[in-house]
Amino acid sequence: MNHDYINQFNLIDQYVLGKLTVDEAEEFEDHFIDCPACVEQLNATRSFIQDLKVLAVQEPLLLGSKSVRLTRPWRLRQLVPTRIWVAIAFSCIVVAGVFTFFAFRRTSRLEAELRQAKGEASIIRQQYERGVETAAESERRHQEARQQLAQRVDELEKKLKDDVRGQSPVHGSDASEVNFPIYSLVSVARGQVPAPTDVAPPASSPRFAISIPVEDKKDFSVYRVTIVDNRGATVWKQSGFRPDAYHALSLSLNSDFLTPGTYDLRVEGLTPPNQWNTVGSYPFRFARRR
Repeated sequence: MNHDYINQFNLIDQYVLGKLTVDEAEEFEDHFIDCPACVEQLNATRSFIQDLKVLAVQEPLLLGSKSVRLTRPWRLRQLVPTRIWVAIAFSCIVVAGVFTFFAFRRTSRLEAELRQAKGEASIIRQQYERGVETAAESERRHQEARQQLAQRVDELEKKLKDDVRGQSPVHGSDASEVNFPIYSLVSVARGQVPAPTDVAPPASSPRFAISIPVEDKKDFSVYRVTIVDNRGATVWKQSGFRPDAYHALSLSLNSDFLTPGTYDLRVEGLTPPNQWNTVGSYPFRFARRR
């Protein structure tokens, strides 16, 4: 016999009312002797029935009394024992405490999530502001570089216009050439795949100019420029170059001096007593436009 069976057939009430058979009563007694829950429920049922019996005896005596209203709370207390009221009150307190505990935990969790969201928003805002500042700084440097390059090209054009005669294909022409193309080469760092700069002067221009930015800031007394073709053969070499105010070298060549192909322009700097040091390599691809 177990609790489910006892509760299903209300065996406690039947036992108190004496409606069980002898075998059922013995089996039930064997169970509730070792079951505090059944003993407590059995005592509650007996107390309830006893209260009903007392009430049945006292009710006729109190029908004519003027204090009927005053007896109702007493009757209610008799119908529901005090310990049950205490248990109900304690249960209400426990339920309220549980709800308060979970509400507090939920509120704390939401506050923590809110603080985390605010922190993440602050970090994103700071990153955005740094990105805006970096973009503005990059744009400013880009504009400065463009202005410097434009000034360098203007100075180079002015210098080449003033150069009427040369001693070789460099600076070489019987008359000054106006509005000829100028190409700025880019140095290739060590270990990188060269990306040659396209040099393609138009067929109408008998001469073109090359601007060579020198990144090495060492105090070289003079520079030497060498042009090597794709087979490694030296096509042209000349020393005596000095950088301008923008630390760039410039030279001009006749358009028919080079044949179409890929070349490497190498720059060297002279240091005492008489030693040439590699400054940079500037690959370019030459072609003639029709």
